[in-house]
Amino acid sequence: MTDQDNPMITLPVNKMLLRMAAPIGLGMLSTFLFQIVDTYFVGKLGSTELAALAFSSSAYLLFLSVFMGLSVGVSAVVAKTVGSGHRDAARGLTMISLAFVFVLSVVLGIGARGLIGPMFTGLGADAATLPMIETYMGILYLSFPFLMLGIIGSGAVRAIGVTKETEIVFGIAGVINLVFDYLLIFGVGPFPELGLAGAAWATAMSFVFIFLGIVVILRHNGLIGFGPISGAMAGLREVLKFSVPTISMQILVPATGMFMTFLLAGFGSEAVAAFGVASRIEALALIGIFAVSMAVTPFVAQNFGAGEHDRIDQAIVFAGKASIYLGILLFAVLALLGPTIARIFSDDPEVIGFVSLYFRIVAVSYGFQGILSVTVAIFNGLQLPGTALKLMAIRTFAIVFPLLLLGAQFSLWWILVGLTVGNVIAAIYAGRLMRANERKWSRPFANANPFAEILKDVRVILKQI
Repeated sequence: MTDQDNPMITLPVNKMLLRMAAPIGLGMLSTFLFQIVDTYFVGKLGSTELAALAFSSSAYLLFLSVFMGLSVGVSAVVAKTVGSGHRDAARGLTMISLAFVFVLSVVLGIGARGLIGPMFTGLGADAATLPMIETYMGILYLSFPFLMLGIIGSGAVRAIGVTKETEIVFGIAGVINLVFDYLLIFGVGPFPELGLAGAAWATAMSFVFIFLGIVVILRHNGLIGFGPISGAMAGLREVLKFSVPTISMQILVPATGMFMTFLLAGFGSEAVAAFGVASRIEALALIGIFAVSMAVTPFVAQNFGAGEHDRIDQAIVFAGKASIYLGILLFAVLALLGPTIARIFSDDPEVIGFVSLYFRIVAVSYGFQGILSVTVAIFNGLQLPGTALKLMAIRTFAIVFPLLLLGAQFSLWWILVGLTVGNVIAAIYAGRLMRANERKWSRPFANANPFAEILKDVRVILKQI
């Protein structure tokens, strides 16, 4: 494929990013629906089961983050390789990455399964919830290799601009999870009533489908096959060099959720259950912002490899504006409909009250959270994972954690305020860090200022009024 045939380098920037982000968003919708559907059905079993699911989610996301980090590394390196005109090398790189991930996921899954007890006891799980967590996560850990191979494979095909097919696979997997959740949790027809274990088996079945579907897509796009081993090994070293800081960065995302869970455990199991509901709804709501971020990394990487700096400028502005506008919309919707949404998942007044409060406070910062996410994606696309890690580490340990800990000394309300303020401060720091890195390039991204573009949009709207 020549540069003239590559839509990543030739199509208008906004059009290409929308073309990539839309199917990514649909695929992420199905992925997050795994958690939403589980939350809905498990909520029918009671608050204790809901709390067990909330504890499990933190560990699930922590484990997932390792492979999401690897996926970002594979996507960025494959995209740069294709953008430089070496498509054949991408095949060998994909194959050896999948082999590495298979071994790693099996080892980590078995190891994590043996540490369920001490890990969740340390997080604050009590004697009533721990057996439920052991049942749920014991099944999920053994099925993780299927999901992780699917994630890495989807990252590889996304790097060459293929998104629709992978997201269809994730969408069908979401339907499989929904159907078998209902059948296995409650024991419908010939299916046994398994309770929380039924939710885990339904999710495991969807993971197997994801793996099989992604393998078919990889074969169709020529990314599975024999390639030059020496070049592939060198590519894997580059992926690992890129992924180590990216994995560290990805782990910091669920680390905030785990720390929140730990702090909220001191306020009772209802608070943990409510946070589990709120965080899953939040993940679903932020899909648009996450999809733009995921589209930005391979787009920037390919244009960086092709030397198209002007297109990178345009991508920064588009992604920044999209994050801010979506954040404002989400705040308006969730602050208004928070109580109604909470009642779908629980009839416990304490759970409903906390979820409503969460969205009235934390949703204010969603636009800022989007700016942070997009900035991290841009740094990854520019082959600066170390800078992205620095940004996330400072956001987590120097900004958010101290504010959460301070808030926990007073009340639940102040914990949420601490998280909100932390998101805002982190976004401001992200903007400053982006400007500080301009001097590392042949010319600065002088026009890449989404805030200036937003002010122009506001002035146009005011004139029309």
